[in-house]
Parts: sequence; structure tokens; C-alpha cells
Amino acid sequence: MIRSMTGFSEGRLEEESFRLSLSLRSTNHRYFDLQIRLPRSLAKFEGRIRKILKEGCVRGHIEVGVSLEQIRETQLRVDRELFDSYLKVCLELRKEFKLSQEPDLAKLIQSPGVIGSANGEIDASQLDRIAEALEGLTGQALNDLNEMRETEGAALGKDMRSRLERVRELNRQVESLSAEVPTRAHRKIESRIRKVLTQLEIEPQRLAQEAALLASQSDICEEVARLTSHLDQAATLLASKRETGKKLDFLLQEMNREANTILSKTGGSADDGLEITRLAVEIKSEIEKVREQAQNIE
Repeated sequence: MIRSMTGFSEGRLEEESFRLSLSLRSTNHRYFDLQIRLPRSLAKFEGRIRKILKEGCVRGHIEVGVSLEQIRETQLRVDRELFDSYLKVCLELRKEFKLSQEPDLAKLIQSPGVIGSANGEIDASQLDRIAEALEGLTGQALNDLNEMRETEGAALGKDMRSRLERVRELNRQVESLSAEVPTRAHRKIESRIRKVLTQLEIEPQRLAQEAALLASQSDICEEVARLTSHLDQAATLLASKRETGKKLDFLLQEMNREANTILSKTGGSADDGLEITRLAVEIKSEIEKVREQAQNIE
């Protein structure tokens, strides 16, 4: 199972006394990196969210956003003592200045501090239920996020498998051509040595040994075999349910190294060498494309 590192999900929950919403956004990252934004009243629950997400994700930068809205009827609080003090002052002034007008109760109620809201912080009795709801919402959003990442990962996996099969086919072609490269290189080197040493006497056996030694440097059988082994390991990784991205990236680096060695060994060869060079260049191109895709998977 291949899982992409990019995705988005969100969830909402509404109960009689509160509304809770949560969003998850995941992007590429070399490691697991978590950023959580919580209302101050829910800050104590960050550890619970972190634990759930850490168990469900291996790599990626994940941003978590949580909002909480309380739902309840607004209850007004009347400071009767303060209102009574305002009223007494009004009556005293009315009597002192012999006024006929009665105190305006509507204006007295609007005096500073007389009317206030009873709403405040979250009740302690609600916190346990909100914490339970937050955990459930986090788990649900994580499942949705992973479903999205798996869908995208399936598309990436299909493309990578196709490209790695192309590399395998190119490597087979290299293998079929490589058998004759050392022999032809041996003949070519021996001919050059003879031309250079026309004025000197050299034992035929020694000449053959030196030519064979130089020709062996163009033998790419080991590189072809190692590349095949790396391709087999990559296929196993792409079919596994474990973490894939880092291990696959390492294998692709090794494949690229084998392709570079093939290029360096066959660059000066004749026609077969030129064809192997062309094939190796195409192998490198396909490997690089797979590496770009591998950077996006968990």
C-alpha cells in the first residue's frame, strides 16, 4: 500500500451545548512534523490529538486547526445592589432639588455594571464531553485524510511501477549487449598496444594479459546484476504495507549509481558501447522520474 503525503480533510460535530470543527492539511516533509492550533480553552488536550495523529501517520507536515463554539441561551445578570444604589442617589437628588420627575428606570438599568452576561468559560462538566468529541473527530478526520492520501498514492504507485518496469526492460537490453563488450574491448586494446609497441618486443602472453586486464574494466555484468536486484527490492517495497518512501529513495540512489558506473565503463567502447550508453542514459532518466514521485510518498 502506497500513501501520498499530501491531503486534506475536515470534520464537524454539533451538540446541544457546543459546535466543534477540525481540519487536517498534510504536505510533503522528510519527517513527521505536526502543527496544532487549538482554542485556549482546549490547549490541555493537545497531547491527545498528537497521540492519535502520530499513530496514524509516518511522514509529512500536518497542520491541525480546531475551533469551538458554545451554544446556549444568553442569561442576563442584574446587579441589584448596584441598581438600588443608583436609584437611591436619584431619589435623594430629586428630594434635595425638589424635582417632580420620577427616576427613569430604563436609563438606570443601562448604567455601567448593572446588566451583564452570565456567559463565561466552559463549564467543567462540559470539558469531558468536549474532549471525547474532539478525540472522535480527530480519528474520523485522520481516516478521511488517509483515504485521500491512499487514493493519490495508488496513482503514484501505478506510475512508479510502470517506470521501473521500463528500467527493467532497458537493463535486459543492456545485459544482452554487454556480453560482447569485453571481448571487443580486448581486441581493440590489443590492436592499439601492438601499434604503439611496434618497435619493441613483447611476449604474446604478456600482451594478452595486459589487454585482458584493461578490457575487464569495461565488464558491466556486476552492475547489471545489482540493478536487477535493486529493481526486485523496489517491487517488493511497492507491494508492502510498511513505510515505503525513505527506503525506496535509497534504492533509487543505488540504481542511479549503477547506471553511472555502466556509463563510465562503456563510454569509450564501439557500437555496442554507444547503444549501451544510450540505454543507460534512458535508465537514469526513468530513475530520476521515479525519485521525484518517491519524494511524495510516505
